[in-house]
Amino acid sequence: MSQLKFNPQSLSIIVTADIKATFPTAAKLILDTGASYVALPYDLVSRIGIPIDPKNTVRLTSVSTVETISKIIIPEMRILGKKVKNVEAIVKDLPPETPADGLLGLSFLKHFKLTLDFKKGLLELT
Repeated sequence: MSQLKFNPQSLSIIVTADIKATFPTAAKLILDTGASYVALPYDLVSRIGIPIDPKNTVRLTSVSTVETISKIIIPEMRILGKKVKNVEAIVKDLPPETPADGLLGLSFLKHFKLTLDFKKGLLELT
């Protein structure tokens, strides 16, 4: 079982993801159980050497729009010691004031039991 203490009063739960690609890196991701995919910004995807194929896209619906977005495969991601290979992700820049690089969505989370205890401020992946 892997755990992360978080501030239950905070507006976001931010986790560190170790991303293994051509050029491995760590990224700060906001836990988003409403996001279908992990989302990474263009500059980070470019820096770590994952190619973006303009023909590989997905249509996603948000509250205000339907967008066609580039989709990539992250060779390996590790969060709280839990590893997933070949994680589907989208390439999307978040607003500049966002306190993280991207979003941690269901394409990673679906591989685990996720427990959020807001009274204790504890996130668990098992």
